[in-house]
Amino acid sequence: MRLHEDFIEHFFLCPAPGTTDPETARRVARVSIESKIDIDEERYVDGFKPYMMDVVKAWVDGQSFASICQMTSIYEGSVIRCIRRLEELLRQMCCAAKAIGNSELEAKFTEGTQKIKRDIVFAASLYL
Repeated sequence: MRLHEDFIEHFFLCPAPGTTDPETARRVARVSIESKIDIDEERYVDGFKPYMMDVVKAWVDGQSFASICQMTSIYEGSVIRCIRRLEELLRQMCCAAKAIGNSELEAKFTEGTQKIKRDIVFAASLYL
């Protein structure tokens, strides 16, 4: 149950978008290790890369795809893939929150899914 409590605490105390907090990542790694999840703490902490945080935040805030692509040198297809993978993760997290009976967390993940799933990124085909 400790992992569940620390997980919830992490989402309520996480740093502002666009910043990385190695101590938070380190704390999550330690709790994972205590929970018998086999991970390398340093590799886990070093694995956090904030390259797309500002881009995704701008997308969620309603900016156009053209404007978010100007914020980064990352290819458009990679931006689309990143946003789609994040939406998939949010859906899975929503199901997990529902499974553990946390309706507040489920509502937050559902809201995130609704904000991210829009426009050309989720078009059935990019060749319209």
